Amino acid sequence: MDEKLVAACQMFLVPATILFAALAVATREALKTLLCIIGVVVSTAWLYRLYRWTGLSDADRHTAFALAYIFFAAAVIAAIVHFRLWWRKEWKDKGLTGFIDSLQ
Repeated sequence: MDEKLVAACQMFLVPATILFAALAVATREALKTLLCIIGVVVSTAWLYRLYRWTGLSDADRHTAFALAYIFFAAAVIAAIVHFRLWWRKEWKDKGLTGFIDSLQ
């Protein structure tokens, strides 16, 4: 693989991995949802960077996009799941007051 591409993928792969590790030890659904949303943002930035990259071979391009899309899909799915769990557990029938209380 191209050395610049490897460095760019590591630049996004390391924070994405740290976010998923933080997700594993988080205790509140609000925090888990926030970490997943940050993961979506990091993965989106990674995909944007790959789309703007020119001069990559097909093999390098497909490998980099596969890694980025795996993390993007995992972050989106996790964000949806944790948001629904947060909503059901902590503020479903309580309205705005329940939402604010769940952030404390």
